[in-house]
Amino acid sequence: MGKSDPYYFNFCSQYIKPEGKTALLGATDNSYFQGDTYDLSLGNWNINSEWELSQKYDTIICTRCAYFAKDPWDFIKRCHDNLNIKGRLFVDWGIGDHWRFPNYKVGWLKDEEHEWAYKEDNYLWSMVWDDSFIDNNEFQTFSQRIQKHNYQNTKVAIFNEVPKIIDIEFINKFFETEYNMLTLWEDLPQLYILVNCKKKHD
Repeated sequence: MGKSDPYYFNFCSQYIKPEGKTALLGATDNSYFQGDTYDLSLGNWNINSEWELSQKYDTIICTRCAYFAKDPWDFIKRCHDNLNIKGRLFVDWGIGDHWRFPNYKVGWLKDEEHEWAYKEDNYLWSMVWDDSFIDNNEFQTFSQRIQKHNYQNTKVAIFNEVPKIIDIEFINKFFETEYNMLTLWEDLPQLYILVNCKKKHD
């Protein structure tokens, strides 16, 4: 369990309300939500392949996973295609973990070393964006906290550092969307953006 798990999943439980048959993308167990697990670490699902799920679902929950997508646009389309009519997708993105360690590394280990962020053949690849984020209180708190890391403009930092940025406007082609944010840690700030997506059409 990571340092942020109790705080983050308590936040998620306020907004994620699964209905019907549920798939958990990137999950290793059913500790927080019940459903069929598709676990990246066990190799039964690869976010950067031409994946399909074993069946269509009423709810897809993808926490701490979408930022691994090298093609987040394809990821969103595939989630849409794997949902039943009027299905719902809950998907999040996070930013800030790479500031915990020197040289843009992150908390995940690979061969007993902390993995690089935003480099070829590694974990972090994408982020979601909408200009309305700037007016969100959680985003503003995060922006204030990262000033100590010499970041004066959070949007500029995100667009400079993250290789792939998916705009909520693109997600809105497939879903009706709303989002919620959570910022954690004064000293090592992290920001999570949870997007609640209701399928529009097949």
